[in-house]
Amino acid sequence: MSLFKTYSNRSISQLVAIVESGDDYTNEARQVASTILELKEIDKETLKQEASLFWEQKLQENIKQLILNNKKPKSTILSSEEIAVLFRTAFENWKEKQKTFEIDTTKYWFV
Repeated sequence: MSLFKTYSNRSISQLVAIVESGDDYTNEARQVASTILELKEIDKETLKQEASLFWEQKLQENIKQLILNNKKPKSTILSSEEIAVLFRTAFENWKEKQKTFEIDTTKYWFV
């Protein structure tokens, strides 16, 4: 079965995930998914929304590894500015989450 047949029944979000996943899929698979998205004639705004949702989830799950490895995510659908905003938001959320795990030292004063 060809990749075109395999991917033609996938949803828009699944196709966007394939296109945006980078090294998780082969170049051929990404090109086929991109071609199918073009054939479905999906407007740019819908594609950007789906790509934003994909990156929000991916950044939320992998923010620590991206920071430690000093890797900047790259998107084929979103601009570098849009990715930077999503990355900044994910980083701020991660920092807030880390604050909830801090120990409140004011409760543990010894005399």
